[in-house]
Amino acid sequence: MGKEKIIIVLIILLGLGLRLVNLNQSLWLDEAAQANLSSLSLSQIWFNRQADFHPPLFYILAHYWMQVSHSEVWLRLLPVMFGVISVGLIYLLAGKDKFGILSAFFLAINPYHIYYSQEFRSYSLLAMLGLLSMLFLKQKKYIWMAIVNTLILYTHYSGIFLILAQFIISPSSIIYFLISIILYAPWIPRFVEQFQGGVNIDSYLPGWRSVLTLSPMKAIPEIIFKFMAGRINLMPKWIYAIYILFVFGVTGFGIFLNRFERKLLWLWLGIPILASFILSFWIPQTQPFRLLFSLPALIMILAGAATRFPKTFFTLVVYISIVGNVLYFTRPRLQREQWRQAINFLQTQNSPVVVNFFDKFAPFYWYAPQLPVVTSDKVTSDMREFWYMEYLTGLTDPGNKMKFEIEKNWKLVDTRNFEGVGLIYKYESRN
Repeated sequence: MGKEKIIIVLIILLGLGLRLVNLNQSLWLDEAAQANLSSLSLSQIWFNRQADFHPPLFYILAHYWMQVSHSEVWLRLLPVMFGVISVGLIYLLAGKDKFGILSAFFLAINPYHIYYSQEFRSYSLLAMLGLLSMLFLKQKKYIWMAIVNTLILYTHYSGIFLILAQFIISPSSIIYFLISIILYAPWIPRFVEQFQGGVNIDSYLPGWRSVLTLSPMKAIPEIIFKFMAGRINLMPKWIYAIYILFVFGVTGFGIFLNRFERKLLWLWLGIPILASFILSFWIPQTQPFRLLFSLPALIMILAGAATRFPKTFFTLVVYISIVGNVLYFTRPRLQREQWRQAINFLQTQNSPVVVNFFDKFAPFYWYAPQLPVVTSDKVTSDMREFWYMEYLTGLTDPGNKMKFEIEKNWKLVDTRNFEGVGLIYKYESRN
């Protein structure tokens, strides 16, 4: 085995190792919903997910993956596998040389890619398919590109932004889009049903739009920052502000220095971000993880810069990655919501749980389907004691009216806090 092959194998193993750290985190709300829906029959996954605005491919893959185990570690090994494959694919796309090795290394240690390689959702698969599609585009294997693009559309609706970028990079590839449309046609009726359900979400969750998308002023800067630094924040705020400026300085420096594949990388990175930003004025869309297929373009830009000033720029990128990964691996507040811990505690209390929502949350169905959970509209005066969850009240009850009404008839006797899930209050009757 040649020296370069040994290096790339070591980089892939490094990427795998980093993606196995803290894999046993609790499933958070969306992951629990993913697990519940993936447990359905294939027929239900295809036909009965009108309220879930996602295509079926990852649900189907997860359905078969879950036949082995339901543990958090096993579930997350599926997206980890896609993340590790992406490290190899970016090496093939960038080229088997120093540029390719640096691209693979930077993706292997990238904190944002590591985070979503551990998320039991479709984003790691989306990024892997995006890399594969761009590899086929570069090789001018347009039929294979069209087939992969079909899989992208069956993975996440935001994949259309990558296809748009490909049209602009290679206008002649547009005719192959017909192949994707034909293969995607069976899902179009389901897409229409899901879209209609998504349009009506504001009627029962008026604050949900703010969760699904970023404000126009924040969208593009936040996408670039998270692509580089991961899902982090620092305290105090002035230190965080300085660090943000540092990250943007390094990113701008890298964009200026890069000389590799400039047109392809600029369009691959810029078109999806710009298109999603424009669409977000009508449909909530602009969140960085939905554009994870564009992250490798930024990674290759940084790798191109590192080939020109290896010591300086390599050190800067590695430093940003170390900061992002250490913060993520060591601080529970930057990890996923501690639903497993919260529900395990509530199961020991022998009291019902009140949620300020129209249904009990997905983690209850996954971790403790028998635990008595009462929605806020079902609370009655004869309840002697219960635990009240504030989770998502900023969306369902911005004025916190439910808590105010509860405290008229019940007294607060205990409070517990679980990272991400938030405060849970125990109330007892005043009578």
